[in-house]
Amino acid sequence: MLSAAAFSGASLLALLGGELTPRGRSYLVAIAAGILLSLAFGDLFPEGLELADNRAVLGFVGGFSLLFLTESFTRAHTHHSPEDTGKHAQGPFVLGLAIHNLADGFVVGVSGRISEISAGMVGLGVFIHQVPVGISVAAVLAAARVARRRVIRTALLLGLAIPLASVLTLALPIPGGSFLGILTGAAGGVLAYVGAGHLLPEARAEHPGKSSGLLFVATFVVTTAGLLVLPGG
Repeated sequence: MLSAAAFSGASLLALLGGELTPRGRSYLVAIAAGILLSLAFGDLFPEGLELADNRAVLGFVGGFSLLFLTESFTRAHTHHSPEDTGKHAQGPFVLGLAIHNLADGFVVGVSGRISEISAGMVGLGVFIHQVPVGISVAAVLAAARVARRRVIRTALLLGLAIPLASVLTLALPIPGGSFLGILTGAAGGVLAYVGAGHLLPEARAEHPGKSSGLLFVATFVVTTAGLLVLPGG
């Protein structure tokens, strides 16, 4: 629900004209990238290997590939400017973001089956990640001259996709630890794609400089160290 609030709240804030500076967005995105990549490679993927051996690798590759193909075909997560927004269909854009948010919710739900620390860290990473995503959806739809009421409704519905997917993931029965390992690998693949394929390039695009890169590395190292040291990580 907090991640949904981050997404929808950022969309509404951007719609009303309040928005972070490029430097602020770059720092925020760099922190999110460090957290999500650390969780993908330092927590979820190793946990998947422990539960399902090499089958977790298939889950990781599958999760990474599915999200990449979804965003490639729907153009849901590219950087848009008001000048080129008209070239992109609104339907595929919104559909792609819906699938993306469902994937984020799936990752939160799967991590909740592993440990409280994993769930909390994944939730924090997704929360931070959803702020720039929410800003982007408001900017794209507003630039496409979509009615404000429709932008608000779309932002709220897309935000609710995150807790919906989390609840469904927790509610569905998991047939054995091996299948959970595959799902955990897939969750790691999704986070790896979001962090490396989207967040890092966006951090560089928003504010090209050394500070955001150093902030990413520091977050990545500290988060990984915490996962290795803390019990249950």
